[in-house]
Amino acid sequence: MQVDSIISNAITQDIRLKGHQSIRFAPDGFSVLVSDAGYRPVFLKQFIYESSVPVNLYPGDCVRILDELELLTFGGETVFIVDSMAATVVPAQFFNEQDGQSLLEKAATLLEADQVHNRLLKDRDMHLVYAVPKEIQALKSQFSGDVRIIHTDECLVSLSDQVQASDHQRGVVLVEVQQYTMDILVILEDGIKLLNRYALKDPSDFIYHTLNTFKQLKLDRETIPAYLSGIVHGEHELFGLLGKYIRHVKTTPYYLEELSRAQMLRFMILSEGSKCA
Repeated sequence: MQVDSIISNAITQDIRLKGHQSIRFAPDGFSVLVSDAGYRPVFLKQFIYESSVPVNLYPGDCVRILDELELLTFGGETVFIVDSMAATVVPAQFFNEQDGQSLLEKAATLLEADQVHNRLLKDRDMHLVYAVPKEIQALKSQFSGDVRIIHTDECLVSLSDQVQASDHQRGVVLVEVQQYTMDILVILEDGIKLLNRYALKDPSDFIYHTLNTFKQLKLDRETIPAYLSGIVHGEHELFGLLGKYIRHVKTTPYYLEELSRAQMLRFMILSEGSKCA
């Protein structure tokens, strides 16, 4: 396991009682962010595994590490962010909680032990329906406080509020890229036109999926901007490569103390999770 320690400040008792804890589970590991009551980051670490390590072992290691840090008894707010490939959005008028599993099965492949969750997206008349692996669901019981489990796509929709309102009206594309996944959100006339995610063999594959989305939805590459977050920052070679095909490529606006711009983009979803919960 590779450990990337970005912020390692002391977690005071006041933060343990009133702060925010976010844990994101990705295909290659997990990351932990602890913030104070005002959402200022005080602790941030990422734990990355070799590809040979089974994903179902990640939650067990997470429990061990958080126990050592005395974070299982965290008294503030705790949220798990899952990167499950099985996720879909359903307009509220067509959603019935009893049909959540059948709706998700029509859009994605579920494992037998997966649990199906749903959440009404803030300020959007849509439900996000998503699968939660049994290991992550079981991990919830290890914490003494309340734990909410949300999906990466909810955080991406929340991040769209950082983009100026005029872009929401004429059209905007938000893309979140990690090592093995990408999430893409398209908003037109302030409504969600598309919310999708893809598995990536290589981060550069996100360019194909982004351009294909522009093509399929007939979006004008000269006027519709693409906002990026995740591992692709302004100085990244893939940022410039996408700029050869789309005129307005930008990084998603955000602010987090103590982080560089590249780090902030990389952990933006992790931070936004606490604000969604």
